[in-house]
Formats: sequence, structure tokens, C-alpha cells
Amino acid sequence: MRPQRADVRDPLFELDWSGGAAEHHHRKACPGIEELPWGTIDVGLYPSALVDAARRAWTEVTIAEYRAYVAFARVLEAMALARVPLDLLGMGAAFVADEAAHVELAGRMCMELGGAAPLTVNMDTFARFPIAEGLSHLQRASDWVVRVSCVSEAFSAATAVGSLRAASHPLSRAVHERILADESRHTRLGPLFLDWLSDRIDDAERARLADVALDTLGHLKPFWQRRISKTTAGVTEEGWKVDDIHALGWLESEKMVPLARQVVTKDIVPTLAGYGIAPDALALDALLAQSP
Repeated sequence: MRPQRADVRDPLFELDWSGGAAEHHHRKACPGIEELPWGTIDVGLYPSALVDAARRAWTEVTIAEYRAYVAFARVLEAMALARVPLDLLGMGAAFVADEAAHVELAGRMCMELGGAAPLTVNMDTFARFPIAEGLSHLQRASDWVVRVSCVSEAFSAATAVGSLRAASHPLSRAVHERILADESRHTRLGPLFLDWLSDRIDDAERARLADVALDTLGHLKPFWQRRISKTTAGVTEEGWKVDDIHALGWLESEKMVPLARQVVTKDIVPTLAGYGIAPDALALDALLAQSP
């Protein structure tokens, strides 16, 4: 996936493909991608500005999935060094392969729409969270699992349900279905890890992990801070038909913004609270109240 370059000096996000033996093993680990209805979106049916917006949206999804790929690799390393149960490690290892498939799926959606948008990424700071110094291996593993599985992946999976329900084109729907099927499993790693962890930590560590969760939620606030484009009679302020937005695979902001807040309050926070990991209520309310 190569973006259309606006300036060759920009460090654009790009993907390469080896083919051959590497592709063969990738297909064995992530089967079924080739069977999706590729080549069925006629971009000529939609306004060019809307297609450009969709290209950007799917490029951002591709980058987000690549970030998740890197993050799960770090989760796996941290859990291995903490010597968590082997079956939890095996579960996490499978998720790394899943994320590679998600990058491919989102990247191919970009190509279906005419190519990736020219977005830049600083790989030196890519997928880095502010993990504190001086933590034990178990604390580092807990930190990574809470950030990636309990918060980031839980948020992605729950908001993706809204996009899946709206997606009306067979291809965009199939891509969302495939990604969501994997991410619904990814969110199970966090609770399973916390089940194992619960009798190994004290209240002070639970309080620390609650701060970790709140910090991670802070990285997600652009989802509920974005400007809402009002919809009237099925048409957005930009003049785009909501039906066309759904066909190209995403949810209009009028629905996505409140959904993002709801996922935090109804899904993520209650799950963590069940393990005694409860982000400060006033700080959480202040975070969710922030708007553009």
C-alpha cells in the first residue's frame, strides 16, 4: 500500500509485500482474506470528496491496526518476561498474527478506494505508552495488558460494532466482520489475565492500574472530541448522504461521538471496576466532558 505522495520528503506511512513463501505462511496463519468480495466497490458512484474522506478514514484505520500489531507484540514480550501461564502466552501470540491480517484488510480497503491518503507516522514514538521506570516484570505486563486489551482493544471492538451495523456494502461489511470477529477475542485476554493476576496484587497496585487505565483513555479522547456534523433528512452538513458514508464503511460523527463515550462508561470502566481497578470518577467525568 503506497500513498499518493504529496511531498517525497515526508515520512509517509507505507506497507510493502514480499509474496512467495512469506505470503504462503501469512495466508496459513490468517486464512480467508482472499475470499472477501474485493473489486466490488465502484467509487464512481460516490462524490469524489467523500471518497477522499473514506480513503483517509481507512488509512487511519490501517495505521491504528499497525499500532495494535506493535502493541500486542509488546504485550507478548512483557507477559513472557513475567512468566504468565503458557496458554495465555499462546493466546497473545495468535493475536499478533490477527493484527497483521487487520493491517492487510484495512490497507486493501484503501486500495479499493483509489489508494492510501498521504499520512505521516513517527516510528520512533509509534505505539509507545508512558510505562513507568522501575516496575517489576509482572507490573510491566499488567500495565501493557490493561492499556492494550482492557482499554484500547475493548474500545476498538465496541465502537466497531456500530460501524459493522451501519456498513451496507458487501465488502465494507465483510472487512468489519472479519476484524470484529478477531477483536472480540482480543478483549478476552484482559479479563483472563486479570483473573490470574487478582490474588497476586494488592490494593495499591490496583490503584496504580486504575491510573494506567485513565491515562490510556486520555489517548482515546479524540474520538469523542471530534466535531459533530449534524445530519438532516439523511444528509450531513457536508452534503454527503449517510447511506453513502455507510456503504464506504464508516459511521457518521453524529452517532460515533456519543457511542465512543458510551463504550467507556458502559463497557470499559465497569469491566475494570469488577477487578477493583476503578479510575477516579471525577477525573473520568472531566475527561469525557472535554469537547472540541
